[in-house]
Amino acid sequence: MKKSLAVFLSIAALALLFSTCAKKSTTSNSECISNFMSDINSADRSGVYNNLDSNSSKYNQAKVASYWNSQFPTQDMPYTLSGQSSGNPIYATLSSSNGLYNGNPIIFGMASDSDGNAVISSISLNGTSIFD
Repeated sequence: MKKSLAVFLSIAALALLFSTCAKKSTTSNSECISNFMSDINSADRSGVYNNLDSNSSKYNQAKVASYWNSQFPTQDMPYTLSGQSSGNPIYATLSSSNGLYNGNPIIFGMASDSDGNAVISSISLNGTSIFD
């Protein structure tokens, strides 16, 4: 009986340890950019703001899906990135399905939220700030 209890407690302790480690997983810069691009390429853009730094000056504007519709028109989807750098800021080249954005440089400034997840603090598209 004591061995069974010891085995059970050991298994429970390991399960708790692994669940705690999983909760401490954070979003990296590249994962954040990937999530942002996925949201930009979605018909429902209401979640784009989840990838953004809540301390940025345009955060409240960016919480509205129509803000992104004016920056990245839906008729030009899908949008893709190429040549994405790592680090901060992240440099890439943007392309769109109709070619309107092909070859335009895009720069993502990155920050961390209170949980340590990467968030976008600024976006510059073809030399123009669209989010900061």
